[in-house]
Amino acid sequence: MTMRYKTARADDAGLRQRMKAIAHERGGFGYRRLHVLLKREGYVINHKKLFRLYREEKLAVRRRGGRKRAIGTRAPMMVPVAPNDRWSLDFVSESAHRRSSLPHPDRRR
Repeated sequence: MTMRYKTARADDAGLRQRMKAIAHERGGFGYRRLHVLLKREGYVINHKKLFRLYREEKLAVRRRGGRKRAIGTRAPMMVPVAPNDRWSLDFVSESAHRRSSLPHPDRRR
């Protein structure tokens, strides 16, 4: 006769419903904040179990959009015909130059 292990998990239907209700009331809450709110309401639950239930219910915090990138290709720069037609600035070397010429407040001479 073969014996198989049967899980003795408690029914979490009430907890799942309350989790969903809080998540829909307050959209931007993740499982950590839900854990705090449920604890305040008297639910005693391990954070790992709560995370498992959170994932099973397909709850998730809405992800923010990524970096906006330029669409298409840039137009090539016009070739200057006369002096002062195009001005360019090298910001990196400018800031490096400024940094080296100004004394640092923490350095003593």
